[in-house]
Amino acid sequence: MTDLTRRSLLRTSAAAGTAALAGFPALAQSREITVTALGGVWEEAVRKSFVAPFEQKTGAKANVLLGSPPQWLSQVEANPQNPPIDVIIATPDLAISAAKTDLLDTFTTERLPNLADIPEEFTKALSGKGTVFDYGVAGITYNKKTVKNPPKSFREFVDRTAAGEWTASLPGLTYAVTPIMLIWTLAKALGGGVENVDPFFQAMARMRKNVVFWGGPNDFFNHLSSGEADLGIYFDGRTWAHVDAGADWMDFVNPSEGGSINALAVIKPKNAKPLAWDYVDVMLSPEAQLRFATMLNYPVTNRKVVYPDALKRRFTPWQQAHFPPYEEIAKVRSAWVDRWNREIRG
Repeated sequence: MTDLTRRSLLRTSAAAGTAALAGFPALAQSREITVTALGGVWEEAVRKSFVAPFEQKTGAKANVLLGSPPQWLSQVEANPQNPPIDVIIATPDLAISAAKTDLLDTFTTERLPNLADIPEEFTKALSGKGTVFDYGVAGITYNKKTVKNPPKSFREFVDRTAAGEWTASLPGLTYAVTPIMLIWTLAKALGGGVENVDPFFQAMARMRKNVVFWGGPNDFFNHLSSGEADLGIYFDGRTWAHVDAGADWMDFVNPSEGGSINALAVIKPKNAKPLAWDYVDVMLSPEAQLRFATMLNYPVTNRKVVYPDALKRRFTPWQQAHFPPYEEIAKVRSAWVDRWNREIRG
């Protein structure tokens, strides 16, 4: 080989190497996705249950972004052609709003084989633009030391609270989910619904003098542990988390009318990387969901998941609770807030 030829080859090789290196970041980026998680134990559960098996299965990387669903959706809305997030965890009402603005891809079993094992109710509720992957139930949590005979229904809860048998702790208006887990749930249990919340406001008028309000989930625990309240409307999963942390004086009842389902959905923005489908499919798999349920004490939606006996006793089957009509509630939510401010002021 002549020097000229060798130099030409080296130049060609160098150029090829430069081109390859120039293309490397793009290639590397195409093998990375950005997914979301809430903070604390939630983040740990997402990393162990979803991120690790996804990376093992695909050889790709999933970067975890902490924050909140409104923040993540705002980021996608700002750049829908090149969304900075590939998979988002969101409440169903936010997912429905995002679907209406055409921000989301449609979930199908062709793209997500494990979707076939998710009850179709959880996907239909989001118009096919995502699906619910875990949920909790808002029912009655009580202190076993002070409430020896807990109410078995919401109606009994209202009657005995009004009679002054105990002090109840209820979510206040500053808590975002209150219109769903309290106003709609009690109205429905007492014979009303989205179109008629009079039964709820009438019940509150009867109970008001024996009620305190909590602004955040930790407030509720403080109310019960301090003795300021004896029972209240709260989540099953958070109750069991407190029990596991040593508060074995707490217990939970799913009222006979059925508590409200408080769910989280997974959605994929349009134009997100195709690898996002692999990640979502892992999220919906029975193995990943069981690990997630075990870590967080909340039930999951894949019907193939078999819970250990300890979890099975705690979890409320979704068929024994009610999936809120998020879209209808959103239309009247402001009117409910106005009426609350006029009549309850809590």
